[in-house]
Amino acid sequence: MIRRLSYLNGIAVLWVILNHASGWGFTALFWWTDRYLPVSVPNFDQWGSPTYYSLRVIEQLIIFAIASFLFVSGFFIAFATQRTQPTIGWNIVGVRIKNLIIPYLIWSILIILGEQVQGAGYSFLQISRKLIFGGVAPPYYYVPLLCQLYLFSPFLVPLARNRWKLLLLVTALIQLFAVSLRYEEILGLELPGLAQLTWISQSWFFPSNIFWFSFGIVTGFHLKQLKPWLDRVKWALLILLFSTFLLGIFEWETLLQWSGQEWIATRETVVDHLYALTVLLSFLAFDKVALPFFKVIENIGMKSFGVYLTHSPVMEYLARATYHLAPQMLAYQILFQPMLISLGLAIPLLLMAMVKRSPVRGLYVYLFG
Repeated sequence: MIRRLSYLNGIAVLWVILNHASGWGFTALFWWTDRYLPVSVPNFDQWGSPTYYSLRVIEQLIIFAIASFLFVSGFFIAFATQRTQPTIGWNIVGVRIKNLIIPYLIWSILIILGEQVQGAGYSFLQISRKLIFGGVAPPYYYVPLLCQLYLFSPFLVPLARNRWKLLLLVTALIQLFAVSLRYEEILGLELPGLAQLTWISQSWFFPSNIFWFSFGIVTGFHLKQLKPWLDRVKWALLILLFSTFLLGIFEWETLLQWSGQEWIATRETVVDHLYALTVLLSFLAFDKVALPFFKVIENIGMKSFGVYLTHSPVMEYLARATYHLAPQMLAYQILFQPMLISLGLAIPLLLMAMVKRSPVRGLYVYLFG
């Protein structure tokens, strides 16, 4: 099971790369259109085109990536808790947070310095907020989120051991409430009493993702108890997986139209979380199925945090270089996407390999976790 979870981490980080590549694809489609067509920007003429829906399918397909990371992190909290201990030790929690924070701060500061050199002009308060809330790069919110969940883990472990059904129910309700608040923001509603609560739904804040982490801990302790139920429902799970995937695409297009806006930055919705849940349950239910490219993806999974931290600046500079040096490529997503995805993975892996084999290999753990 441990190796399969490393594989799941590998799939998740590959899906994160696909997600950010599709994000740059939308940027090329709507905001950089003037680099290859005689139009003013933003230009949404390509909304609803085959290219647009291809990117939307990719975006929807990979929406379970963060849920997978948190599930695996929760599982390993259970794995690291000794049977003789009532809960996970604070020393283990401290080590895990330290292994997250140091690489996160190093790469965040490097990115901020690069932006300052380019004239960003951030104040000390702005830099502090970016570091605290993971705002330096789009995927970096994950680090403060996971640190919060690690701090909760000594309190979650006893519940996961002894009251696991109650824990799953309560955390599911908390997450459902937090994610439901996003609909008000997406649709621009001003419902009395709810406008002041939208901060609860922020991605960096634990309520919107606490169930995934708790589910991972519970699975770590009670997988044998869950297996008979998973075996009974596994084919229904596949139907639900496919159905929620399609429903997620339909839901977002409907929300976009109802909002009255030309574009909304993608936010995970309740349907997206149902889809992510069916993915995780299906992964557990079909545990005997041989997984493709197992060793390669498992190896990527073992390096997932380093890839996660470094791929974002790599892909940004690749996209910006394309904007300036090869703007016609932006018109052809069939070329632009493979370039971003392949180099967005290869450059971080190459950088990690170079550091590991260099005289400064002692810094590897501080740079990549």
